[in-house]
Amino acid sequence: MLRHLTALWDRSRGVLLATTFASYALGLLRDRVFARSFGAGHELDAYQAAFLLPDFLFNFLVAGGLVAVFVPLFLEVKRAHPEYADRFAQTMATASSLLMLAVGVVLFIFAPSLVRLVAPGFDDASTRALVPLMRVLAFSPAIFAVSNAFGGILVAEKRFLTYGLAPVFYNAGIIVGTVVLAPTIGIMGAAVGTLFGAVLHMVIRLIELWRLKFPIRPALDFSLPEFRPFLRLMLPKMFSHPVELATFWGFTAIASTMSAGSIAVLNFARNFQSVPISLIGITLATVSFSSLSQLLAARDLDAFWREYRRTLGHIVLLSIASAAGLAVFGRLIIDILLGGGAFDASAVHQTAALLTVFAIAIPFEGASHLQARAFYAAKNTTIPLVGGVINLILSVGGAWLLVPVWGIYALPAGYALGSAAKVALLWLRLEGSVNSRIRQ
Repeated sequence: MLRHLTALWDRSRGVLLATTFASYALGLLRDRVFARSFGAGHELDAYQAAFLLPDFLFNFLVAGGLVAVFVPLFLEVKRAHPEYADRFAQTMATASSLLMLAVGVVLFIFAPSLVRLVAPGFDDASTRALVPLMRVLAFSPAIFAVSNAFGGILVAEKRFLTYGLAPVFYNAGIIVGTVVLAPTIGIMGAAVGTLFGAVLHMVIRLIELWRLKFPIRPALDFSLPEFRPFLRLMLPKMFSHPVELATFWGFTAIASTMSAGSIAVLNFARNFQSVPISLIGITLATVSFSSLSQLLAARDLDAFWREYRRTLGHIVLLSIASAAGLAVFGRLIIDILLGGGAFDASAVHQTAALLTVFAIAIPFEGASHLQARAFYAAKNTTIPLVGGVINLILSVGGAWLLVPVWGIYALPAGYALGSAAKVALLWLRLEGSVNSRIRQ
């Protein structure tokens, strides 16, 4: 069994690495289009801020459970009661999409009151620009809810190609919307492109499910025996999954009190830093997740630890090398990809300096993705929640304390501190959690 899983892991890793690389290549092209079209100023600050609340609520209410919690349960149901598996998946997809549609309506109606929660330091002009952007983006989570439900099924079925291609199409949609519409409607073109990209994200996964002959139809069957365990495991995950977004919400609130463009350069630096995290940490952890879940379900503890340690070693070594590369060559990369047009030399310098500090967190953040999935395979979502809360408190709290001394560079410094603390906690508690799962 382990030999089969190892061969599958190698193939799946290659597929996800390729699609993730393609996604981030388009993501960097998207950032280049943004930087040269709008520069580091009020418009792009407003667009970045408009994302926060819809994205946070989506990650809080839906995204946390639809892969991490759904995959182990779906695999168990498919093995023990295959006649319920499709109904279970249909119920999760329908319920999550209806929930996020209702959230979108609320955000659309109350956007004028909610924007102050996102960027309290914005002046009146920036706040007025933020409202219509938030209203357009309010409905993207409903589309992503459906797509993420489809994605959970694809991960469980080990169909990683279309799962990984969805973000590629998403970024392509944003680029097309910005290039075509921004010359006439400004930053709103990027928001419309974002909705278009979300639709493409969903459609590519829908096509793969159709090829799998999965019955794509709405269902709400809360009487299924798997529904209660799903809710029980999802509740802690709901609070832990959006911790990163809550952290950057805090960073955005702090940056909104600084000079114009601070939010934009912060997000550009974070986007560059997230490339190796996604290519290495998230990709390898996602590929290993299904295998780790299967090995624990089979109570093969030795094989579980071999898989975990091998993947962790790859993540740590590659992450350290990537962090060093970004620290050394970050300015050159940013100058080539973003410099020019409305993005001047000062913006390039500040983004590169932020990226250098952000790079410290790359090995810690990469390792934490595998650690968290090992806990989820053991059906423990509580410890990652505690680690995430500690990360949030130390990141935002540390940044807030350091801002008077370090200015905007306190934000990535606080993030590195919180990421290191989270990894330490998960490392200390993982073995006990896995052993507890085996004893059940």
